[in-house]
Amino acid sequence: MAEDGRNAEVIRAELSSERRQLTDALADLREDVNSARRIPMIIGGALLAGVAAFAAFKAVHGRGD
Repeated sequence: MAEDGRNAEVIRAELSSERRQLTDALADLREDVNSARRIPMIIGGALLAGVAAFAAFKAVHGRGD
């Protein structure tokens, strides 16, 4: 028996609880990583839309000359 009075059942319960917390933390970390991967795609899409709008603007105003 452990010196602090914990028996095998208490230790198993604590390990099980810590395993669940670790699993939840890993799931949250995976979600954060996936969210971070989307940010460059969003920025790239906005940049591409801006370039396309600029090109369309130049094309429309270039015809008037």
